[in-house]
Amino acid sequence: MRKIWRGIREIFRVNRGSTLVFEILYRVFTALVTIEAAAHGMEFALKQAGFSYLTARNALRFFCSPWTVLVLAGLLFLCLFFLNLEISALYTVYQASAAGEKLGPMKMLIFGFKNLAELFQHKNARVLLLNVNYYLLTGGWLMLALLDHARPLNYIIMTVSGFLPVKILFWVLLAVMSAAALLYLYVPVTASLRDIPFREACGKGRGIFRAHWLPTMGLLLLTNAFVWVFYQVGQVVLKVLAALLVLVIADRSSEMALVLTISRGIEVGMLIFMSAVSLCLNMGIQTFLLYRYQDQKYRLEIPRYRYILSPAIRKGTSALLILCLAGAGAFFAYDSFYAGTVRASSIASEAKITSHRGSSFEAPENTLPAIEKAIEEMTDYVEIDVQETKDGVVVVYHDSSLRRITGDTGRIWEYTYGELLLMDFGGWFSEDYAGTQIPTLEEVLELCKGKAGLNIELKDNKISETLVEKTLELVELYGMEGQVVMSSTNYEYLKQVKERNPDIPTGYILSMAYGRYFEDDNIDFFSIRSDFITNTLVKSAHESGKAVHAWTVNTEGELNRMKHLQVDNIITDRPLLAREILYQEEGTKSIFEFFRAALRG
Repeated sequence: MRKIWRGIREIFRVNRGSTLVFEILYRVFTALVTIEAAAHGMEFALKQAGFSYLTARNALRFFCSPWTVLVLAGLLFLCLFFLNLEISALYTVYQASAAGEKLGPMKMLIFGFKNLAELFQHKNARVLLLNVNYYLLTGGWLMLALLDHARPLNYIIMTVSGFLPVKILFWVLLAVMSAAALLYLYVPVTASLRDIPFREACGKGRGIFRAHWLPTMGLLLLTNAFVWVFYQVGQVVLKVLAALLVLVIADRSSEMALVLTISRGIEVGMLIFMSAVSLCLNMGIQTFLLYRYQDQKYRLEIPRYRYILSPAIRKGTSALLILCLAGAGAFFAYDSFYAGTVRASSIASEAKITSHRGSSFEAPENTLPAIEKAIEEMTDYVEIDVQETKDGVVVVYHDSSLRRITGDTGRIWEYTYGELLLMDFGGWFSEDYAGTQIPTLEEVLELCKGKAGLNIELKDNKISETLVEKTLELVELYGMEGQVVMSSTNYEYLKQVKERNPDIPTGYILSMAYGRYFEDDNIDFFSIRSDFITNTLVKSAHESGKAVHAWTVNTEGELNRMKHLQVDNIITDRPLLAREILYQEEGTKSIFEFFRAALRG
């Protein structure tokens, strides 16, 4: 047994640095490409299917759309290619390790490509399916755990898995996959490293497994048990460290919300990290066992050739890889920061939190301090109200009258922007904010760009005729079309937005919902007073591919009700409380409360 562990340790030790660098760069690149492809592909499929949003209730119709099937087939092909290339590169580096040869990350990729191409030359493409089957068997639980963080896919899986026929089918498939994965365990690595036809690889691979099935199964079970335990322990340790750090650096009011947000990130990060660890360990142990048993009854005589690249190929490949990685990163950064959002997050994610007029419990509503505070509180969106002044400047203000906020008489459109700057828009809230000026929409766009989304409510004052046009011009000027949604009680405003820029989501604000609004192409979501939101209403909207935004939700009971109804966005004056309710996890909360009590008494 000691000899086995020494051999395993050696096969990982020889090229551990190269493998680590390769995995980091490869995973980053493939993640960037896959996320962007999925985001743009799903966005395209949603448009072709006639939906604005993907929900649990419209998912069946969406996935049955021919365009959706085509997009999913393309994404599946991309993922299978990336997975099999990674496996081929790992087989290559472990073969080099078995021969005691150092192999850099670039050689791993190049010869991984070479070995993958040779599978097709020898008509061994069926090996790719065996790779996928084994990966699903060993890493499937990690994939399911990741999907649990993607709404509405998590609800779809949870609903479908509740049916008895689905459960039976799942266990039958698991049994078949397990049998195939074990019986053909040595076939992919044999075909990849020995360059022999599939039929011959099957004969030799199955022979090795039958002769050594007990130590093979024992090692693989231990390996995957280690992965599971490491994941569980690792995320607990990281959550504890995060809780301690938050207690030291964060304000007391935002501690719990920050811990819960970080906890979600830790879970996703650990799942991605452990999927790479699981793949590396399983492929490495497969290769080790094959080399260990090759000199016994089923001799394979795997070639121990050297991996040599000419300087020209090395330089050219390096330049190409750097260009690809930089290009993928730049494209992702553009979508994430310049355009202000990552498209995938709007397609499948948890319910979003919108700060009503900024963080209006902490600072004067619709002012820059309130918006800054909302960003600090990790809000997803900031809801603001826009109107035009007498001289045509788009400013952020809710009421038509100035009396409640400034004490002045008159309407906001009766004053020029210069005159409004002389008024105090913060003193009514507290002396700390005395002298706060009214912000322009341009100032708010500049503040929020790349930091938080904006729900811009177009106020219907029956006076302004150019509000929609000027608002759109400013949004387009700052390149924030992907970061904003626009809402209004005036349906004509929404039609104007769609006519000029159909890609900007629009929302119809209603106190209550009656009639057949859900089939209107000019409306992407409905912003409805929470008192009137029912399960039937949410179901009807989601079946039509429309989202539901609930306003204004400030109590713990109502927040829990909206969470249970699965609304898509919660508009609230208390974003921190909303985040605690939406992301609440008893285990994380208990850990945090324990450390809070221990450190603060």
